[in-house]
Amino acid sequence: MKNKKLSRSAGGIYRYHKFKKKPFARSWRLIWKPICASTEIELSNWIAEKPIEKDFPTAIFASSQKYGQGQFGRNWHSPKGGVWVSAAINSKDCNTNNSELYGLAVALALAEMLERIGVDIKIKWPNDLLCNGKKLAGILPRLLSRGREIRLFRVGVGLNVFNNVPQEAISLKQIVGDEKMNINFWSSEVLFAIERALDFLDNQKFLCSQIEQRLWSKKYTDKETGFQWDIKGIDLSGRLIVTKDGKERLLAT
Repeated sequence: MKNKKLSRSAGGIYRYHKFKKKPFARSWRLIWKPICASTEIELSNWIAEKPIEKDFPTAIFASSQKYGQGQFGRNWHSPKGGVWVSAAINSKDCNTNNSELYGLAVALALAEMLERIGVDIKIKWPNDLLCNGKKLAGILPRLLSRGREIRLFRVGVGLNVFNNVPQEAISLKQIVGDEKMNINFWSSEVLFAIERALDFLDNQKFLCSQIEQRLWSKKYTDKETGFQWDIKGIDLSGRLIVTKDGKERLLAT
């Protein structure tokens, strides 16, 4: 008999999603791969062949990835036991032209989802979720444009559920124990969070204020200079506002 925790399929994810239908839920086209190089690559190939229609976003899940992609081209450790997904949404479903703001909206939706089960989440700008100072989830937002017109919003999400993690990371199993570790359940919850993020874009002021409440630190270290800046907050474009010696900077990804 297959381990229900590990057994995943597009149909299994869909059943969870349909059972917990919510007001903001959409009709997803779901694709599942037992293993792939990267769900981001798979999604790019899909988009090149088939259009993403309004109200019918597409998501590609994989049980494991060989070359999972994180922010700034970093490798994302993604063995069996985690949620690894890349999704594409028609731009007509989104109320922003800013990938940073969209990424933060997804981060907030995921944070709220995890907070409901008692997980204390901090958001590391621009798009990591931390618990106890360790990485629990990562988000990779992108925009696809044709000329000046934004055509698609894309987002990759990696969530550590009960997979093995490196020392600097943490999994849900390590935080909450063995409860609700069904991988189809968590895959569906991530889809709900991606959908919920679209609603946050209708009130950017509220979105940014909620992100500010969950920021991981009051200090930002410039990787190039090593200098520390004070974090003042998030502007309405999703940029990090930092100050030092009376000077103010806006940081974009």
